[in-house]
Amino acid sequence: MSEIGRNDPCPCGSGRKYKKCCLAKDAPARGVFTAAERQSALEGLFRFSRRAELDEAHAVASTVFWGDWMEGCTEDELREAMRLDESETAYLEWFAFDFRLANGRTLAEEFLARERRGLRSGEVRYLERMRLSHLRLYEISRVRPEEGFDLTDLWTGDRLRVRERLGTRQLVPWDLLGARVMLGHAGVPVLDGLPYLYPALAKEQILKRLRRAHRDFKRVVSARDLTAFFKMRGMLFHHLWLDHVALRPLPRMVTAEGDEVVLARVVFDVKDQGAVAAALDRYPDLRHQDDGSYVWLEPEQAADRRPATRAAKGIQVTSMRFGGGEEPRRSLGTVVPEGRRLVFEGTSRPRAKRGRAMIEALAGSAVVYRATRYEAVGQALKRRPNLAPKPSEIPPEVEAKLLSEFYAQHYRGWLDEPLPALRGRTPRQAASLKSWRGKVISLLKAMENMAERQRRDGRPAYDFGWMWEELGLGRPG
Repeated sequence: MSEIGRNDPCPCGSGRKYKKCCLAKDAPARGVFTAAERQSALEGLFRFSRRAELDEAHAVASTVFWGDWMEGCTEDELREAMRLDESETAYLEWFAFDFRLANGRTLAEEFLARERRGLRSGEVRYLERMRLSHLRLYEISRVRPEEGFDLTDLWTGDRLRVRERLGTRQLVPWDLLGARVMLGHAGVPVLDGLPYLYPALAKEQILKRLRRAHRDFKRVVSARDLTAFFKMRGMLFHHLWLDHVALRPLPRMVTAEGDEVVLARVVFDVKDQGAVAAALDRYPDLRHQDDGSYVWLEPEQAADRRPATRAAKGIQVTSMRFGGGEEPRRSLGTVVPEGRRLVFEGTSRPRAKRGRAMIEALAGSAVVYRATRYEAVGQALKRRPNLAPKPSEIPPEVEAKLLSEFYAQHYRGWLDEPLPALRGRTPRQAASLKSWRGKVISLLKAMENMAERQRRDGRPAYDFGWMWEELGLGRPG
């Protein structure tokens, strides 16, 4: 790859051309530095950062770095965040290259001013380039294996090609990346410092947060320099990583009725096994299974009048359905005969109560209620690890064929299914509306991103290429 051109977008992310931005600032530092010189320059800089004279600066910087995030977290969350190795690295990097000391310099600039004569030329070149860098939000539009990436700056829309060999083995198209881009030793853009990988679906939320921070910045600081904004608010990238990755809360699991999922076990003593078996066999909403248990289905009339269930944000709906009619019937629980015991197993407290009432009405005096026990799903998995999904025993080629057929059927129907993410619109409807087209593109990118990660892991993955054309959307590339 050739050296960055004078008229190319500046790799510092300012949005200006290289010749009008960092070319002049970078001129003294043009040349080669080695990996060893890079490492020794950083080691010297971080040793410098531990001087006692900087204790007061660290106290101020630490408050600034954590300030906004501390307002919305608990003490336990703050302690957990501060214990992360990534948090220490993120703070030191921000303190060294972005935070302004009382004299107006960054730590890197102060270090160069005092120690330049004792540094090798390659160490100076690296630090001069790194001091110009700052974190920006990028989307990976193309991966060039063993070479690098094509990035889209999500703030300016500029395209940038960077060299990064090892990262191409881990990252895939449409990954969302918070990273520093600087000119490497060969004069081409490279990634340096601690990168942040965010979920592809979090793009709009992250951009919204950054835009709000930029509006606040402009109200306080008269300068309109984007570099100044991203340096001053660089800690936001770490806060966003904590919120969307490291400390992201698990989704709240609820049943189709909206009740919290818990494992419920309702136990009865059986007085007359024959009467119980006859009662269970007679009941039309119980379906006998090969293992001797019974699945309890919701009444047919309830299925007919049930509205489509939509998952709320941050909530995972669990539901089992049976039947091949127009509206499948939902499973409400399982009845398990265990000799002198009869057990009803459900996934919520209301279902457990309904299950008890159903069995008592069916079996009458043939059973006597003993007890009900509830257990959180997480606790059950710790106590009984075998509840976790087991590796598939289906031959890989058969599994791939079955999944391919399932994906093909599912995603053909997905185009015309109302989605909560589109406010009840179908993808086909939303793609025809200018105001919603971007949201559909984001969903397609997220699905392609997921599929590529499955493919990298050696699992069957779906090809969404046809969907762009079907929806009349040009696939970004």
